[in-house]
Amino acid sequence: MASRPSSWRYENIFMFFAVNTSFLVLFNAFSADHDITRRSAPPMRPGPSPMLTGGRRRLLLDLNDFEYIVDSDVCSGPRSHTPIVVHSHVGHFERRRAIRQSYPRTVLDRLGFRHVFMVGLPSSVDGDVQPRLLRESHRHGDVVQGNFREAYRNLTYKHTMGLTWFAERCPRSDYLVKMDDDIAVNVFKLNAVLGRPDNCDLAGCVIAAKPIRDEGNKWYVSRAEFAGDAYPPFLSGWLYAARAAAVPRLLRAIGVHEKYFWIDDLYVTGILAERAGLAFTDLRPDFETDPGPIHCCVHKRQRCDFLAAPTGDDDSLLQQYAKQLTRCKATNSTSCDVFRKSKLHHNCLDLWKKKPLDARMGKPSIEILNWN
Repeated sequence: MASRPSSWRYENIFMFFAVNTSFLVLFNAFSADHDITRRSAPPMRPGPSPMLTGGRRRLLLDLNDFEYIVDSDVCSGPRSHTPIVVHSHVGHFERRRAIRQSYPRTVLDRLGFRHVFMVGLPSSVDGDVQPRLLRESHRHGDVVQGNFREAYRNLTYKHTMGLTWFAERCPRSDYLVKMDDDIAVNVFKLNAVLGRPDNCDLAGCVIAAKPIRDEGNKWYVSRAEFAGDAYPPFLSGWLYAARAAAVPRLLRAIGVHEKYFWIDDLYVTGILAERAGLAFTDLRPDFETDPGPIHCCVHKRQRCDFLAAPTGDDDSLLQQYAKQLTRCKATNSTSCDVFRKSKLHHNCLDLWKKKPLDARMGKPSIEILNWN
């Protein structure tokens, strides 16, 4: 994987990649609402819908009254599917539309994948969001909503909700795939990865990181939150796969009176996975850390042989990249099977124009941090 300039920045995700003493840190945190409250909200039922649940409440971490406001049955049917559980902000209607339109349904059916989107409740000022979401769920049937607010520090609720939903709704699936909604994924390569017989319990980009103790840093973690000097290895939340048998083991590893920890990828695939004794398959070489390679693959009409990369919030790349891969598969085009490492190809990265960030929505970020 070629190195990337440290000037590539997207707000809210960061990744550690070990290079000498510098590490690239990636965390999954894309929520627009920076309210740090972790309280659940009253159930919202604007009207009858076949996607609304019956209101059975249960425990989710420290939420005693958790329930699904909207549910999905994408795992039902005559054949088993691998659900791709997409963490999405409730207001990301256009991004979910772009994901649905990226790969043809016939392609996803042949590969055995189905997308299902995990969302929370909108803030009280977003009065039209919930009715829109219910219409979206009624039309597509692929949305799961919990009764907690969309908030920056509520992502661990969303993550464990996705695991719980999978354990309850997908008994015939062999794998769960988790991804963020701003990540372009090569589903053909993902299918090949899941077909490997030697996969461990969890497969993804393995990260090694230390807690940030600088109180001025947005990723500051106190010793009361995490006492150790190094985090256990964990997986990037951009994309990872879990064997079905690993999911209940992760859920059983949650302590009865456990204190909430807000860095969801680290908590689930690091802390809980370590307690559960789960093993990793490291797919780090298959990840790209910026949108440039997708841009080059799309415009150079050649296939990028990597598994996942961020879109930089350019939703059109989700569709363009998928169409390029689908065309290559359909035509068996040899020119699309080569990821050229030539100087000319990498100069294509200079053509990538970074668009202004919309601070309101909260965008992912990549930061180079030094442990010294």
